[in-house]
Amino acid sequence: MKKFFQIIGILTLMVGSFIYTDKITTASKETDELLLEIKSKKDGYKENATPPIIKDDTIIPGTSGKEVDVEKSYQNMRQVGYFDDKLLVYKKIPVDNPLDKNKDKYIIGGTNSKKEISLIFKTTQNDDITNIIKILNKNKIKGSFFIDSTYLEKHHNQIINLIEDGHTIGNLSNNEDYEDSDFVWLKTIITNIGPQTYNYCYTPKPNKKVIKICSIQDSFTIMPTKIIKQNPLMNIKKSLTPGAIISLEVDSALNNQIEAIINYILSKGYSIASLEDHLRE
Repeated sequence: MKKFFQIIGILTLMVGSFIYTDKITTASKETDELLLEIKSKKDGYKENATPPIIKDDTIIPGTSGKEVDVEKSYQNMRQVGYFDDKLLVYKKIPVDNPLDKNKDKYIIGGTNSKKEISLIFKTTQNDDITNIIKILNKNKIKGSFFIDSTYLEKHHNQIINLIEDGHTIGNLSNNEDYEDSDFVWLKTIITNIGPQTYNYCYTPKPNKKVIKICSIQDSFTIMPTKIIKQNPLMNIKKSLTPGAIISLEVDSALNNQIEAIINYILSKGYSIASLEDHLRE
């Protein structure tokens, strides 16, 4: 019995010592000048999230914000012993009402807070996009190719390579008929090929059938900011606005002018992103 009480006593001392040490450590941290400096400066590095712009049945995504993770930043800076904003660690402030909750709305553009656009290459049947891919890759640019089921059947290896290289593949079903069974088949193939996060439908104008079917199938519906069917270079020059999603018909004119189009866009200080990146919140 005596031995039992000795063990209890030792355990009590150990627990008490741990609690005491923890309190001392906590108290010491609360008066640590480095920690106090991080706390006093953290609000100056905060970026608030911006909400999406929703009007009727359309949406332009918002952007997430960030704020300083005080504890992780403190642990980082303890290594050097002084405040260095390069060692700040941030945590994300999510967007209220994100795209994931708005699949019943048409996406008409990306955020206009930076000079970035997205190019959609509408590709069907026997269209040749070899030169377009070559120019994009040469300039390290990611494009978005909307394909139909017939194109996938004929060029499946090319589509696999495009997704693996970071380009976005959109779904035109069979002749843009989203009631056709090819829609789900094509969606399944695109989803299983690689790292693309979302699925995308396409409509040139509001279409209740399209938005309903695509939202049920967990897909975003893109309604481009600008649709260009002819004279692509000339019309691109009229269409550059921050956040624009520009749809281009794949034809001989586009193939001949694609390099000049890319050069013009970049010369105006714009960057070109795939839909996956352009719409990322």
